[in-house]
Amino acid sequence: MRKNLSCALLFLAIITSNITIAQETFRFEGQVKGIKDTTCMLAYYYGDKQYAKDTADIDNDGRFFFSGTDTLDHGMYMVVLPDGNYFEMVVTEERFSFSTSIDDLIGNMKFSNSYENEKFYGYIQFISKKQKALKELQGSKENANENDAKNIDIQIEEMGKIVMDFQENFTTNNPDILFSKILNTSKEVEIPDAPLLEDGTPEKDFQFKYYKAHFFDTFDFSDDRLIRTPVFHSKINTYLENLTSKVPDSIIVSCDYLIEKSRANPVVFRYVVSYLTSNYERSKIMGLEKVFVHLVNKYYKTNEVTWVDDTQMFKIVDRAETIEPLMIGSKAPNLILRDSSDVIHNLHQIDKDLTMVIFYDPDCGHCKKEIPVIKQNYDQWLKDSISIEVVAVSVELDRGKWTDFINTYDIGDWTNVAEFKTYVDGEYNRQNDPYVTPFPYIKQLYDINGTPKVYLLDNEKKILVNAIKGNIGVEQLSEVVLKEANK
Repeated sequence: MRKNLSCALLFLAIITSNITIAQETFRFEGQVKGIKDTTCMLAYYYGDKQYAKDTADIDNDGRFFFSGTDTLDHGMYMVVLPDGNYFEMVVTEERFSFSTSIDDLIGNMKFSNSYENEKFYGYIQFISKKQKALKELQGSKENANENDAKNIDIQIEEMGKIVMDFQENFTTNNPDILFSKILNTSKEVEIPDAPLLEDGTPEKDFQFKYYKAHFFDTFDFSDDRLIRTPVFHSKINTYLENLTSKVPDSIIVSCDYLIEKSRANPVVFRYVVSYLTSNYERSKIMGLEKVFVHLVNKYYKTNEVTWVDDTQMFKIVDRAETIEPLMIGSKAPNLILRDSSDVIHNLHQIDKDLTMVIFYDPDCGHCKKEIPVIKQNYDQWLKDSISIEVVAVSVELDRGKWTDFINTYDIGDWTNVAEFKTYVDGEYNRQNDPYVTPFPYIKQLYDINGTPKVYLLDNEKKILVNAIKGNIGVEQLSEVVLKEANK
């Protein structure tokens, strides 16, 4: 009986152990000799950021493990040690082990049961040795005579060829492993000679155009693992920042090109669309709101984006629809408001080459600082015979504060307007003044979520400068005014 009970308990223990193991979707066992009785962290790349995934206790022998029951997305991960040192590893397998020592994390690294990491560290250990040898050669050259220096240069050149051949052979012999795809992203485009025109001169801009057209030739958009490496975001960002003109229409073309490339993988498509949308919605560069609006109109409003919920979709679309009428080149929404003498002013009927519309709050500290500077510039513009009018719109419906502000900052020669009659005892009543723009819509019409906000309009009331991206610097504003006046 006792024997049977022991067997039953042993069987139960085995079953329980197997269940525990079965529940683990991944397990990485590691050892870093030279550290003990502390913790380390498993982190991963996603786009241009790194995120913590798990922590592990390090025992007295430097041993630790990471495990989990959730699905672990494949990509490049980091093991971050308490002193801030870290080493990377490729996660494309769910179970493996590794060991190294704190004195040389890379050089002493060994992996078991991980083909990809064995290849990965074979590569970086080879490159590390060559870099060390190169540094020694360069150091020896400093005190070398002329003949020895020439020999050292030959050795350095030969070493460079060895490294290049090694890199080429590595990607050729291991085409499907993740690290080969990472290496391929950094391959330089081989640019042929520019074709000659009829006059015998090389075609202008050929090299740049060729480089841009072939920039992604060795980049695998079908592999979503690259999103979780340092190279994906960097590659896309280089294309947008270095190979694309900083004008909205050019950026739009590049964005559409990248998105079409990303259709090779739904996960990549989601990342690229989301990143580009977020990036250009948050951009502080005036005019780039056009890119954001384009992306929303083309991909969100056409049901191509399926990963955001209804609430978030509404916010994104509403934001695009709010700022679209305020983009540079659009005709500014009309404003019909009363001045302090109850005279009605129509923005679209102002007969000036330039019109500046300023939305301000008399209690706003930034307004008190910037409006006097604008006033100073305005007085100078008039002296320079620039045809300009300033329409100053108070968003604070306190008549006393409004008139005090006008007098304090000497802006009585501006067109000072507000909307008071529709508010009685704090309650809005549209019927009290049906001739003016309703105040609740003014903030929406001009995206007033802070003050001061400034818009500069041409003689057709088309927007030259908008305030969508925040406060416009007075110096920048003055430069645009002078530029437009001198056309």
